Order: sequence, then structure tokens, then C-alpha cells
Amino acid sequence: MLFVVHALDKKDILPTRAKHYRDHRIHLDRAEEHAVDVITAGTLVADDGETPVGSIFVIDAVDRAAVDAFTRSDPYHLNGVWERVAIHRYNKKRGTPIPSRR
Repeated sequence: MLFVVHALDKKDILPTRAKHYRDHRIHLDRAEEHAVDVITAGTLVADDGETPVGSIFVIDAVDRAAVDAFTRSDPYHLNGVWERVAIHRYNKKRGTPIPSRR
């Protein structure tokens, strides 16, 4: 099943985000250890096209519980970067096919 994780950063959190960026990337690279696959992930940016304001992921997982656990174990979550996280099932209708591995 596909899920979208939409995380918005706290205001004025950029130094903390930068401090934990490497660990966040390692967490994404080790997604299989959490029984999920990261289909795509990226940084949400402000209108200036550069300033990070959040994160978005498309995750393939067997269920919502796996996505919740993966998200809660992300260094950005653990270190208080994200103010708000929304997780939704994603029913892909267009674009390149994404075969589920879960």
C-alpha cells in the first residue's frame, strides 16, 4: 500500500534541521529495516525555492502502523524539527507505475 507522509517544520527550526540532516538521510536509506520502502522523498521549500519548510515522502508499506513507526523513528521527528505530520493512504491514478513490494 502507498502512503504519503506530509511533514511541516516548526518555525525558525532550520539550524536543528541542518544538524540532523545526515541522520535523517541515513534513516531514509535504511527504510527496509522498518519494513517500508521509500518510493520518493524530498524537501518542501518556501516560495523562494530554497528555504526548507518540511518534508514529503511516498512510502510503500504493508499497513499504516509500519508507516507510523518509521515516521516516529525519523531523526527529524525525534529532534523536534516537524511541527505537524499528516499520513494518508495514497491511491495513485496517473504517472509512472509503482509496483508494490509489500
